[in-house]
Amino acid sequence: MFGFRTGAKARSGWFARHVGAAPIAVDFGRSSVRLLQLASAGTAYRCQAAAEIPGVIFEGNGPRFDSEAMSARIRQTIAGLGFSGQRVSATLPAELFQVDVARLPAMSDQELAESVRFEAIDRFGIDGNASVIGHLRLGGTVGGGNEVLMMALPRQVVDAANRALTSPDAGPFRIEHASLAALRALTRQRNSECADPTEARDYAMVHLEDRVATLVVLREGNVCFLRSIKGDWASAGMTMMRRTRTGRTLSGSAGDIAVDEGETDSGTAWRWVSLAEETLRCLRQVERGSGGWWPSEIAITGPAATDPEAAATVESVCGVRSSLAVPIRTVEQPEACVHGNAWIAAIGAACAELPALARNVREEPSAQAPAQRTRNGARTGIRTAVRTGTIALEPEPKPLAELTKGGV
Repeated sequence: MFGFRTGAKARSGWFARHVGAAPIAVDFGRSSVRLLQLASAGTAYRCQAAAEIPGVIFEGNGPRFDSEAMSARIRQTIAGLGFSGQRVSATLPAELFQVDVARLPAMSDQELAESVRFEAIDRFGIDGNASVIGHLRLGGTVGGGNEVLMMALPRQVVDAANRALTSPDAGPFRIEHASLAALRALTRQRNSECADPTEARDYAMVHLEDRVATLVVLREGNVCFLRSIKGDWASAGMTMMRRTRTGRTLSGSAGDIAVDEGETDSGTAWRWVSLAEETLRCLRQVERGSGGWWPSEIAITGPAATDPEAAATVESVCGVRSSLAVPIRTVEQPEACVHGNAWIAAIGAACAELPALARNVREEPSAQAPAQRTRNGARTGIRTAVRTGTIALEPEPKPLAELTKGGV
């Protein structure tokens, strides 16, 4: 276990844990658990406390612990490193979720929740009593129907995370899909740093985790498309350890992509080309449904976003400016353990209840942006009006039907 204070003596006791602090963000990664607490500080968030605990409670690359053992490690970390408050906001890896988009008739929120439940049980082939099911609206009523993002988590996953985070001094009140927490952090950063407000609102994000790449498209600041793309997106070192010569199949809602590995395969090129081509197919689907609209930029982020060739390949195939995100710029004097895109979900969860960042326009090197691949320059109205999806866990875990708390 390792973590760092922010210089002041660690706070403890009843008073310190009951002040009006922002929630403690706990990001369950595939090799470690990251804890982060932020405070508002103008053009960047101030790091109150941060820690990274090696180990996992779900399947992953790190040492495996049960919920009780991980809970003890988390309690020790929170007590010893200056974290304050009782509320914990958790993020879980994308591979634990089942996600799909459905078009349903226009109906009230209560009727929609019931319809989503039945649709998710049928489409995902899950036991409704053993699952937590939620949804996000992905647009207003169009032609008598709604596009809805459905999410499902095994209830045992939610229970395991809740047990690991519950103690006499703290407890979870929200669980999020890691990519949606990352989206919040990235959107706040772009709103602060982009000179053109349009560029801050119209973009796509590819959140790379070891086994799932999540493509999220924002139009005028709202989610209009989300798709999970399964594959082996881990860093090159981890990929080489797991490689075989049997070939791979990448699965997405648009179909499967068979990938053959030849004797001269470098171990990295096949991943980014396949991801870029699937991303292009998804963007073309969005384009067809929006009358020619196309995002202005693609940001690559997530724990596996360490290879600049990923952004270069996506830009080459999709014809859209692409780059690796730098979320660390949103944190003022970050602790030594807070670095890289692996922390973006924790940053997004930690800043959920903090004010937006003040404007701090960043001058980027001048470069000719790739031509946007659109049929025309026309724009239609806003397709979406949603909030980042979360699972509410207050006051205690119980059957839930909506993932509607939080916001980008």
